[in-house]
Formats: sequence, structure tokens, C-alpha cells
Amino acid sequence: MHYQIETKYWRRAVPNIHDESHNETPTKADLVETKKEFHHVSPIEARKQVFQHYGSILDVLYSGLGISQTTDKQARIDLQQYFDSGNGIEYLSKYPEKKFKINSVDMHNRIAIYMVVNGVKTVIHSMRYLDYADRLDYDLLEDLEGLVLEYNQYLENDYASEGYEINVDFTAIGGTVETFIKTPVSWKELVNEYTGLELIS
Repeated sequence: MHYQIETKYWRRAVPNIHDESHNETPTKADLVETKKEFHHVSPIEARKQVFQHYGSILDVLYSGLGISQTTDKQARIDLQQYFDSGNGIEYLSKYPEKKFKINSVDMHNRIAIYMVVNGVKTVIHSMRYLDYADRLDYDLLEDLEGLVLEYNQYLENDYASEGYEINVDFTAIGGTVETFIKTPVSWKELVNEYTGLELIS
């Protein structure tokens, strides 16, 4: 078992492909794409290392924005400048909440941490391109599924995780009480914000 971090984001503001005043288009050279693995005899140590590396990436990106990092939730909004080229096409309807974007250019942009077991990657934490930064990032629920699987791996293999665990009651959003290893996400805040919605089936 080891951990892997993968990144894909814009290194600078890229041309708007819908602007008829020029014929530039974003290119692969405008993207940052990296991959790095973290191994340790104790998986929790590899996990700590990958999250430290993740933190250093965010430090660099925030330095480019010229503002200070506060919370994981705010970072998902602030860092859209690196994930969203602004080239999405928005489809509107008479129902404002039903609007959505088609954005093949940016949809795979992200910074993601994976648990890797026998060559199989499972995402446990990610920050990604969002169609609308003011809406719930539903990919958080995929991350949560990964965290539960990760914790089960620790239990099944008797890996040390004491002091890094958290218990969260998801019953208010359709789930159950889950135990997993901490990430920068404030899961309890998410539950409080979306209480009453069946987010977890």
C-alpha cells in the first residue's frame, strides 16, 4: 500500500476560445501535470508525507494569487482560477438551479491524493474543477467513500492510525456514523450545512 498525488491545472490565465478577437487556444504547455508516489513501511507515514506535499502545492498556488489560505472549503473556491479556464459553455433553462456547463477543456483539472493497493487507485482527497463554485462539490462524497475504504485497509492489515482518526455522524444527510482518517475537509461543517438533504444513499 502506498499513496500517490496527481495534479493537472493551468499554470497561467489561458485564452478564451470563445473570443472571436483572436485565434489562440489553450495548449498542453499551459498545463501543469505531475505525479508523485509516497512509500513507507508504515502507511500512515507515507500518508503524512503526501499531505505535506499537497500542502506545499497549495502554498505555491496561493502565493501566485497573493492571498492567504484559510480553509479547505474556501480553497476550493479560491483555486478555481487554476482549474477553470473560463472556456465552459453554459446551458440555461427557465429553472436557474438547472443550469449546467459543458466543459471538456477543464473537467479533468484537479489535485488528487490516492491510496494505491495492488495497483488499484482510490481517491481519498481532491480539489477539482467545479462548474459552479457556490454549489456542493459532489466529488467530496467520492472522497468520503475512498476514506472509508482506506480505513478498512488499515483495520484489516493492522496498520497504525491512532491519533489520526475521526468519527463523523452522517445520518443527517442520509448516511451513517463513519470512522476514517482525517483530511483537511471539515466533514462536520458539511453535515451541518446540508442537513436534511439525502446526499448519501
